[in-house]
Amino acid sequence: MSKGRPRRSVVLSEEDRLQLSAVVRSRSLRHGLVMRARVVLLAADGLSNDAIAEQCGLSQQSVCLWRKRYVKAVSKGSMTR
Repeated sequence: MSKGRPRRSVVLSEEDRLQLSAVVRSRSLRHGLVMRARVVLLAADGLSNDAIAEQCGLSQQSVCLWRKRYVKAVSKGSMTR
């Protein structure tokens, strides 16, 4: 049984997944942007915040923050398509 609050589910369209994957592969974009894209992709793959934090070298709070911000942005329709 999991502990803590349930994590927000991240569902990506194929287009969003392709765009985020391109950001992750980029060598010219800012590191922070690349890391946030990586967090969102891993969250969409179903990894826990703990697992993402460990894999990315971030705190669990940072992972939770970016997961929450992405879900909020998508639900408001503010993500560019």
